[in-house]
Amino acid sequence: MADRVRGLIAKAIKDADKSIFNEDYSKQAESVVRALGRAGYEIVPQRPSPALCEYINEHLPVGRLRPGELVGRLYTMIVDNARRLDG
Repeated sequence: MADRVRGLIAKAIKDADKSIFNEDYSKQAESVVRALGRAGYEIVPQRPSPALCEYINEHLPVGRLRPGELVGRLYTMIVDNARRLDG
């Protein structure tokens, strides 16, 4: 997976800015983020913040969930929260 992400980033940077001098790094970074999003990736922190833990605690469904379902819901909530904070 890391090789795929590296390839996406390299292509996004190459496609974002064709200038030889005075490259626009913000434009390149935005292109990378958009390319990752189109490929189904989201950038999230390595560790949950207290605010993220509170968000999950408030929004996690109450009741019995199978372990796989719980993990899937948690993962989705982490990604949704990253999008919510970015938007």
